[in-house]
Amino acid sequence: MPNLNSEQAAALQQIITLVQALDETLECGDSQQILKTQQTLTANVEALWTRLDHDTSISGHDKAIARLLAGAAIKELPVAILDPANYPKLQRELRVLKSSLVLLK
Repeated sequence: MPNLNSEQAAALQQIITLVQALDETLECGDSQQILKTQQTLTANVEALWTRLDHDTSISGHDKAIARLLAGAAIKELPVAILDPANYPKLQRELRVLKSSLVLLK
């Protein structure tokens, strides 16, 4: 997705910001705030995926990558976030994700 339109770029920036926020929230350990931040991130990813999935200007290859990332945020993250023992692993994965998403800009 190297040729993002302005709407996609803004949505991607919002996702990057939320990934960073979740990483920071995990560091603080406030379980209510962690769940709230995760739910906001998941909802934003789901909304972006819905738009990308119906966008005919995006290649199948790029959609496949987006589908994998969206699946992790929509299906796996809400389950993993429930167990505080997963926080260190989630933080590592969020940092890798953030670095990867920045490359798409």
